[in-house]
Amino acid sequence: MARETGTHTGKPEGDLLGDRQAQGRSRTAKQAGFTIVELLIVLALLSLAASVGIPAYFGRPSVTLDNAAKLLAKDLREVQNRAALYEEILMIRFPEDGSGYVATDAAGDSLISPYGAGEFRRNYPGDAVFRGVRVKSVSAGGDRAISFSPEGRPSEPAEIVLEFRGEERAVLIRERSGLLSIDGLDEPWIDLGD
Repeated sequence: MARETGTHTGKPEGDLLGDRQAQGRSRTAKQAGFTIVELLIVLALLSLAASVGIPAYFGRPSVTLDNAAKLLAKDLREVQNRAALYEEILMIRFPEDGSGYVATDAAGDSLISPYGAGEFRRNYPGDAVFRGVRVKSVSAGGDRAISFSPEGRPSEPAEIVLEFRGEERAVLIRERSGLLSIDGLDEPWIDLGD
C-alpha cells in the first residue's frame, strides 16, 4: 500500500513547507519597506527644515556679502577680459543710489550679459539672494565708474565697498596688473586672473 505524502493540495509535503517559508519572507519584506504615508511625512519634514534653514543660512551677512563681493569680482574680471578681447574701452558704472552696477561700452550702451539674454546688470534690491546688499562707496575717480583700456588694464586703482546689515567687504583693483582682491572675506579668495 502506497503511502500518501501530500495534502489536499496535491503537493508533496516539502513543497508546502517551501510555500510557508516564501510567505514568511514576503511578509518580512513588506514590513521592512516604507509606506507612502511614512515617505510623505519624511518629505514634509525635510521641506520644512529646508524652508527654515536655507533663508537663515543665506540671511547671514557673511554668506550674502561674501557671495556678492565674489560675484562683483567675477563681473569685473569679465568686463576686463572683454575689453582686452574686443580691444575697446569698457566700463562698469555704479549708480549713486548704491543699488548695483551695469557694464557698458565707452558710449554708455549696456553690454550683453554673459549669464543669459539681457543687459549685463546687477540690481541688488531686485535680486532675492542679494536683497539688502548695497554699494556703499566707489573710489575710482569722480564718476563712480571703472574703465578698462583696450588692453584690459584699469584706468586707475579702485575700491568698491559693499555693505549688508552693518558688515562690509571691499573689492580692490590694482592699477597696473588689474588683479583683484577682496578684503574682509571669511575664507580666502585668490584672483587667478582669468
